Amino acid sequence: MALALAAADAWPLRPAQAQAAAGHAIHFTLNGPAGPVTERSHPGKHLLLAIGYTTCPDICPTTLYEWAQTLQTMRRPEAIAPLFVSIDPGDTPQALQTYTRFFDERIVGLTGEPERIQALARQLGATFGYRLNGQKVAQPQPGSGYGVYHSALIYLIGPDRKLIDVFDYQIGAEGLTAALDKVLGDASANTSGK
Repeated sequence: MALALAAADAWPLRPAQAQAAAGHAIHFTLNGPAGPVTERSHPGKHLLLAIGYTTCPDICPTTLYEWAQTLQTMRRPEAIAPLFVSIDPGDTPQALQTYTRFFDERIVGLTGEPERIQALARQLGATFGYRLNGQKVAQPQPGSGYGVYHSALIYLIGPDRKLIDVFDYQIGAEGLTAALDKVLGDASANTSGK
């Protein structure tokens, strides 16, 4: 089981880093409960993506709870594919499915090889890492008592798979709903997938 680290360790990302990624194409191949998932697995939909892990004590459950509220109140929830990417090597696709479905059945949990998760994080400008006995470790062994830290941002990726916007997880359900409703507009303008 991973341990959460202090809040100071969870905020290594500077907003300028995330904003620098806006407009860039996002590519990934990860594993979901039904098999491989890529950026093209949800054609015509916007991707709402966050990184985290199932034993996170605060940021991740808050984010997913607010996503569930947003999906219930936004005008076009069918236009969104919510993806939660675990950075914890101890999380399996099945554990992620159980975790994400607790909040909303539409949220899909993803994981994968460390190199693939790191590649996605670099594209997003996200950061994460691990500590064991006070020292940074590159890739901890599940069950070793390591701690996990990660940036706490939400990424909106368009149907063209370019990063549209980045939100702080503290945007809240009301703020996220308003932002998504503004971006999605009417159905005819945003479902081309081009």
